[in-house]
Amino acid sequence: MNARRDQTAPMSHLIKEHLDHLRAGAASPRTIQSRGELLRRLHAELSFGLAYATTEELDRWLARDGWARWTRKTYAMHIRSFYRWATTTALLDGDPSINMARQRSPRLVPNPVTNAELAKALTSAEPWYTICLLAAYAGLRASEIADCRREHITVRTLLVPNGKGGDPATVPTHPLIWVAVRQRPEGPLILDTHGDPVTGRWISRNARRHFIRLGLLKVRPHRLRHWHATALLESGADVRTVQECMRHVSPSSTAGYMQVTETRRAAAVARLPRLNEPAKTPADL
Repeated sequence: MNARRDQTAPMSHLIKEHLDHLRAGAASPRTIQSRGELLRRLHAELSFGLAYATTEELDRWLARDGWARWTRKTYAMHIRSFYRWATTTALLDGDPSINMARQRSPRLVPNPVTNAELAKALTSAEPWYTICLLAAYAGLRASEIADCRREHITVRTLLVPNGKGGDPATVPTHPLIWVAVRQRPEGPLILDTHGDPVTGRWISRNARRHFIRLGLLKVRPHRLRHWHATALLESGADVRTVQECMRHVSPSSTAGYMQVTETRRAAAVARLPRLNEPAKTPADL
């Protein structure tokens, strides 16, 4: 690949132009931040940077060990989007990402915490008690929990100002959440030990250590969101309602969060209509 522009111009300028393009298209701040971090990292780690990357180099970079399937697929999406923009605007010649190996979409398997695990998690001191409440009883993601402010919550609704994709949304306020926050002052609900607001990354990074201290070795914040979807289904909510509460565009996404219990499956089978049921014999009576 060859750069069309003066090679003395740092690649950071091209990356900045791309991020400005995303802002102009109303991409979410998190998408812009993630794209910028990935591109700067990739540029630094490739032998000759982004402008001269080959398909083989990109494949090798994505093939490294230790990344989950979703991580690999997300990184590939960012890479393809950048090169598609750079070549469409004639800022770079050729697109090495066109023939990159295609990453299979991992099957999302519901993995909710158990009721016992959630009960244990809710014995946490602040800020983890509120973090667990917002994840389990509002279905918030880590980044959404970090953005949550007291003024976003009323007795009826909880505002999610920056959901996935940057779109705002509201969810019903569970009574446990209202009791926990109604006396809190305005401002961010989640603060670190220094009294400063946190990020979603801070929550995700520190949650593992916190839950290990509680003896919950396999609990992660996102599993509390899985519990939210599963508990809604178990309470009798239909799939469309669960989809709205989870704020998913597609019901197929929601299906990856709802665990159908054996009890629920057995009850559903038992309710099937009995057609042409054989007449009972005296031996059956």
